[in-house]
Amino acid sequence: MARRVLLVRGGALPRQSGLGRAHYELVDRLVAGQIPGYELAGVIEHPLGGNPLQRWWRRRKSHPARVRKAAVEGVKGELVDLIHVTDQEQAHLVPEGSSVACSITVHDLFHLLPRVVIGIEVGDHSPNGTRRKDLDCLREGLQHADLLISISEATAEECRELWPEKPVSVVHHAIDSKPYQIEGNIGLRNFVLLTVGSDEPRKRLDFLDEVVDALPSEVRGDLNLVKVGSHLKLSDDELIAAYQRAEALLFPSAGEGFGLPVLEAMAAGCKVLASDLPAHNEVVDPSMLLSATDKMAWMEAIKELHTAWIERGKKPAEPDQISLERAAQFNIQEWGEKMAAAWDSMLGE
Repeated sequence: MARRVLLVRGGALPRQSGLGRAHYELVDRLVAGQIPGYELAGVIEHPLGGNPLQRWWRRRKSHPARVRKAAVEGVKGELVDLIHVTDQEQAHLVPEGSSVACSITVHDLFHLLPRVVIGIEVGDHSPNGTRRKDLDCLREGLQHADLLISISEATAEECRELWPEKPVSVVHHAIDSKPYQIEGNIGLRNFVLLTVGSDEPRKRLDFLDEVVDALPSEVRGDLNLVKVGSHLKLSDDELIAAYQRAEALLFPSAGEGFGLPVLEAMAAGCKVLASDLPAHNEVVDPSMLLSATDKMAWMEAIKELHTAWIERGKKPAEPDQISLERAAQFNIQEWGEKMAAAWDSMLGE
């Protein structure tokens, strides 16, 4: 008989958001039976919105009480075998003293452990009083969890340093490559390079602007730098087509919990140029990594791509085999087996 997992989060973030997507993928894969020996018992979440007082009350009082009640009722009715909180920003929802085991997915610890990476502040270095209390609640919840499931080795190591007695498992994100290999169509012309992500400082789009400004005029004249997310909004199908059309995804980020765009790009057969920093350097092929601060290295890599594009008669590149092979290592079957093994380690086989 499959063990029943009650998934818990706070606000119902949409699938289009990073944390929302990770939550929905876990729901979908439990429903589809892709985690051997486990099935979905239900989901506890609440709608977004409300005034500040309503949001505070819901986050700190009413929603945690709802989760505690569900844990008690789930155990009594033999309906729940474990509770899983789908991101660390909801760690306060771990029901303290509950007899049902509880795990948390830790995507990153940037806000609990703010840091400066190559001169860029990552995480909130100046939280207000309310947020500081909230962070204390999150630390307490993480301390009470029975298992932390990290999406990267880098974040797992931080978890082990903070909670040395706490079991930590690493389960990288996974991807179904098939939709990314269905040929799409998008009207992008010339020498196309792609960025995907917000314009927040840690994404380092300003660094790319400096690199582009330093390129030879003949390269800049052909370049079509498409900034998805920060400047341009695309549908899922359009984004896949953009990955397929681009000569490379440029990903100079100063810090990622995982770096999902690099995995998406590789699944679509797109080359990647990424900064050699955690945790996206765990995802891309090592041949795709560049020094985060070496502008000349980035310029030379882009010039090589441009030369290859010219030699092909300015035609788009064929799918990159290194990218495809690397993406295949992050498949859903292995992900499901690792997730099951993590939960088995908590519950006992």
